[in-house]
Amino acid sequence: MSRLTLRAWTLACSALLIGVLAASSASAVVVDRKIGVGYEQTLTALPEVSGTSVGTPDVSASGLVLQYWTRNAGFEAILGGRTKSVANTPLAWAAFMALGAHYNVFRAPKVNLSAGLRFSVGLSRSVDAVKNTAEAIHVGFSMEVPLRAMFFLSEHFAMTGAVGPVLAFGSAAGNPLTGLGDTTSFSLFRGGFSGGLGFVVFFR
Repeated sequence: MSRLTLRAWTLACSALLIGVLAASSASAVVVDRKIGVGYEQTLTALPEVSGTSVGTPDVSASGLVLQYWTRNAGFEAILGGRTKSVANTPLAWAAFMALGAHYNVFRAPKVNLSAGLRFSVGLSRSVDAVKNTAEAIHVGFSMEVPLRAMFFLSEHFAMTGAVGPVLAFGSAAGNPLTGLGDTTSFSLFRGGFSGGLGFVVFFR
């Protein structure tokens, strides 16, 4: 087991243990028919290390998250992006969107543990500084299987942390989500305190 894998598992298990130990004897927080708005950092947002090289993504796969829960099943959409505008040059931009679903496999008074599946797509267009022209749009995809702990600080506010495998694939020109030129990359575990973090405010 690599040091990165061991670290990710240790952090995820520690977060879950702290949440369980901190739970009171009250009943579990009910998320059924609740809408959540907040911030989510997907597992893809953690840069991948390949040997001595580190992929630098065109867009961080994190941003505004919208959630809807029905019983123990939750559905979410995550949106993010950035632009760079320089006078007399084409506009450089990058954006991403993720859709996912989660199911609570364990519930305690203050913490829910869910397993899920999430798909992300990233688009980016950079500018050739020498020719002062816009380059072709790059497209990349990723699939995650997050194991996520949601710790409730109140009935309407929760912090989240996740860990899990990530499969990313795109063109040889580069994946905007990972910054890597490989057409396919796979990471067994990403997350911990380097990715997969977020918060949600719940409304009825």
